[in-house]
Amino acid sequence: MDERQEARQEDREKRYAELVGEKLRRIRQERGLSLQEVCSRSGDSFVVSTLSAYERGKRSLSLERLCELASVYGQSPMSILDIEDEPEFQRTLTSNTPLRIRLEGLERLSPEERRPLETYLSFLRQLRNDPARDMLTIRREDLTYLSGLYGVRPQALKDYLEREGILLTR
Repeated sequence: MDERQEARQEDREKRYAELVGEKLRRIRQERGLSLQEVCSRSGDSFVVSTLSAYERGKRSLSLERLCELASVYGQSPMSILDIEDEPEFQRTLTSNTPLRIRLEGLERLSPEERRPLETYLSFLRQLRNDPARDMLTIRREDLTYLSGLYGVRPQALKDYLEREGILLTR
């Protein structure tokens, strides 16, 4: 991964921490709890400054701490981490930025990972009568369909293909 890709990945991770923090704050506020009350309910396992840093996305949340907080809020840890229904993530999927597939990048995937993508892209190329060998633009709906083939959410597939250098969104 080059420096630019690393910087983009760091930005995404930072934004994810912020979105999880916003969700933690919303859950706490929906329950009418102050930061101090959460600390008390946790048996003083947390301190106010740490909870505040989590909610602002300024501090990383370990799996152990996530599970503790989820228990205090009566939520599953996965429900706290699942932010793909959040408006911010939906905007990334519905923005007008084209999704371009680098066809030569498909070689980076294992044959099992590559097969559904190659089959679908081949279908699109035939449908469009597109002789492209380097790049193919897909729609958001195509990404949603592909994510169903892979059994993952669209954002997870998008992030994976970006990390692999196959999907270009800029």
